Amino acid sequence: MQLATLLGSLKTRNVVVRDVRDGQANRLAIIVERYDGTEVGLIEASRRATARMHEMHPEASDIQSRIAATDLTGTVRWSVSPNLLHIAEMGTDEAEFIWCGKHPFKR
Repeated sequence: MQLATLLGSLKTRNVVVRDVRDGQANRLAIIVERYDGTEVGLIEASRRATARMHEMHPEASDIQSRIAATDLTGTVRWSVSPNLLHIAEMGTDEAEFIWCGKHPFKR
């Protein structure tokens, strides 16, 4: 299942999704963490998802394992950088940069 399809079907509000992939971009898992709707909460949920990713799949690639988050309405709204230092709204140049122009969420 494509990540865009999964997130579109979730329509779950305020969740972070980590699409766990190895260095060759093979999907290993999908990890979902809830957050409180704040930027701080989004980053903390991304940290939890990343910790779970490394615990469950030591072979996972941070760069290949993209992070997206939904907003209060359940719409895929945010892209999070692999180092968890940047959040960008989907469809912006910054989100394109974070996802290396390969993200499936065009607004």
